[in-house]
Amino acid sequence: MNEYVGETFKKHIQQHKIMEKLQLLSPVGSFDALVAAVNNGADAVYLGSKLFNARRLANNFTNDDLKKAVQYAHLRNVKVCLTLNTLIKNNEIIPLLNQVSFAAQLGVDALIMQDLTFAPLIKQHFPQLEIHASTQSTIMNSPSVEYWKKYISTFVLARELTKQEVKEIYHRTNANLEIFIHGHLCSSYSGQCLVSSLIGERSGNRGLCASSCRRPYNNHEYLLSAKDLCMINNIKYIINSGAKTVKIEGRMKSAEYVATTTRIYRQQIDNYYKQHFAHASNEMMNELRMAFNREFTPGYFNNEQSIIDPTYSSIRVIYLCTVHIGVLQLEEYLEIYDGIGIIYYGERSGEYVQKMLKNEREVFSAKRGEQIKIPIPGFVNNAKIYLMSKRHGKNPLGENKKIPISITITIKEQTIPTITISIINQQTKTNTKTNLNLTTPASKPLKYPFTREQIQKELEKYDSNIFSLENINITTDNSFIPKSELTNFRNQLDQIILDQLLPITSEKIKITPPEYPQTTATEKKVHVHVYSLHDIQEAINANANIIYYDAFASDLNQAINLTKNTNSKLYIYTPMALTDTHLDTLKTIIQKTSPQGILANNVGVLHVIKTNFPNLPFIIGYQMNIFNDNQIQYYHPTASIASIELNTQEVSQFQQKDKLIYFAHGYPVVMSFKEQFDTTDLTDGAEYTFHLRKNSLGTTEMLYSKALGILQHTPKIIEAGIIQLYLDLEQDVFKLVTLYKRLLNNEQVSVKEFKSNVTIGNLIKGVM
Repeated sequence: MNEYVGETFKKHIQQHKIMEKLQLLSPVGSFDALVAAVNNGADAVYLGSKLFNARRLANNFTNDDLKKAVQYAHLRNVKVCLTLNTLIKNNEIIPLLNQVSFAAQLGVDALIMQDLTFAPLIKQHFPQLEIHASTQSTIMNSPSVEYWKKYISTFVLARELTKQEVKEIYHRTNANLEIFIHGHLCSSYSGQCLVSSLIGERSGNRGLCASSCRRPYNNHEYLLSAKDLCMINNIKYIINSGAKTVKIEGRMKSAEYVATTTRIYRQQIDNYYKQHFAHASNEMMNELRMAFNREFTPGYFNNEQSIIDPTYSSIRVIYLCTVHIGVLQLEEYLEIYDGIGIIYYGERSGEYVQKMLKNEREVFSAKRGEQIKIPIPGFVNNAKIYLMSKRHGKNPLGENKKIPISITITIKEQTIPTITISIINQQTKTNTKTNLNLTTPASKPLKYPFTREQIQKELEKYDSNIFSLENINITTDNSFIPKSELTNFRNQLDQIILDQLLPITSEKIKITPPEYPQTTATEKKVHVHVYSLHDIQEAINANANIIYYDAFASDLNQAINLTKNTNSKLYIYTPMALTDTHLDTLKTIIQKTSPQGILANNVGVLHVIKTNFPNLPFIIGYQMNIFNDNQIQYYHPTASIASIELNTQEVSQFQQKDKLIYFAHGYPVVMSFKEQFDTTDLTDGAEYTFHLRKNSLGTTEMLYSKALGILQHTPKIIEAGIIQLYLDLEQDVFKLVTLYKRLLNNEQVSVKEFKSNVTIGNLIKGVM
């Protein structure tokens, strides 16, 4: 018996018969993609408005488009999730709340959000509106889920988690978990990439990622370029992990991509529940490759050790072969006029196969295993050849199941023309009728009559991917009406019918924006993160106010002893990437060492503190992306390091100045990887070098190519009302702590020694 229909499989089926079927969530970047998703079996779709979504370069939806999309999806019993998954600046809070109110009025089923601190306010006004934690929220452990569980319906987990870790989170929390199963992968943890904003004004946290991971490094190798995720053969493991929803990536991809991926994953999920599940066929895999791929990986979920393919960073589709002594030995069937891509030392070219030679004779096709030559440029030894396109005359979008309608129009001189629209329900064989009037009365023609044939021709121009015009009935005395009347009618017909079938009846509710306490900073402090016992002593000698040291360091006890009976406090520092096992260990560390405080870069740490150490002071690190007062008010920390993506003006707009710390000096972590690398430095084409550092838990951190150093610009931060500074230092600890303490006191000091190879970062420019 096939292993997938064995006893274990049958047991899984019995367990899930009483549970809700795994939901398939498809990406929608345009209305065509929405139709493709619906027609190919999506249970739900996710899409973005023009504001506050992490794919601002996709087409996205205006408010009118969004209304039409929600009505169409609901007409086909498909749920709609609206992405509001970017970081929100203080001056954007009111527009965000207005967008939420509009979405709720339309009947959007769920919001996918990065900044979850707005969830309590939203749920207060719209208790039925689901809120989903975006993968941008970097949810990767049970305490993070528990922290938000009161307000969040579904958690989109970090893509770095294994199936065992997902299962552990499910067993500990019993929460609705969602995982990505197909599409683009970020090599960095989502929500943790800051490199775009420092290179330019674009931010991955604001929907304008510059795709630095797709660039070549170290002599033209794509060392950060991840393969594309494909878990088509992991359906049973996904269900067994406890996940309730699977999500396809691709809001910037074509409707054909959405159709293909949705259809194939729909088939595999349905086959599982029918006890017919088997590995995807070669044909199915090729369809997925054709839709889009950069080579496939089942990802970390399947315990893969590496997801990187350094060969090339763009679409490959199907690998055919590598050129060897001018010959191709094909891995796949190839036909004349198929599209192929050629990659040679990182450079890509493409052509149609216009001529194919086998044994020096021209042929029109070749089978797998056969040797051929293709006389085109780029066909050189060691070039890799990929099949880019093969259609076979099939419609990649699948069958569009349109709803039939008929129109009856009556035109009579000196009266306003009337139109009756009949919507035909094919299941019940009943009609829903809508009557409406045009705006201009018919008049006696001055020259030529407006004939039945002309009216028919105008109405037949109606083109819709929702409805099909089956019948047109015309009654006319050949009176004249402007063609523009019928043009406007055609353009509005989709929305007229949707409003009849699914009217929006609820009123828009205004959410009163929250008020935040206005506080003034009064105590000047220098915070310093260090990496050795020697540098702890240097920081103590310089009278640093707070020193941060790795909570998981083997010499933590010695570090704590060093700071006893000194003016400096020692807080333990926690890395960003923390699993359940790490947080269990952290709890024990706090119990044994009794630190004076903690710096948290993961919301799971906040839950550990809240439930076990409620009196322990905590600082929120810059990797938690503090962008607005709402976050500070909700988290209620001792203080927070402001996001390094904010400029001086935006920092000055915070009301709670006493809670704010500014990253003043040091190399910030701009990407964090689960991936392990054979190099310690990455140099890009512009000769900027980014150092790779492995932290105590094994996460690889990429540091920015230059240190941030506000130095002589420190008065700008003081003028903004911020008088606490954060330094992240691996050298010159005594000198730099002393320097910034003097700068905070407005002393005239020389900064010349530290001005080389530093940048002020986003101090002035910020991000869009």
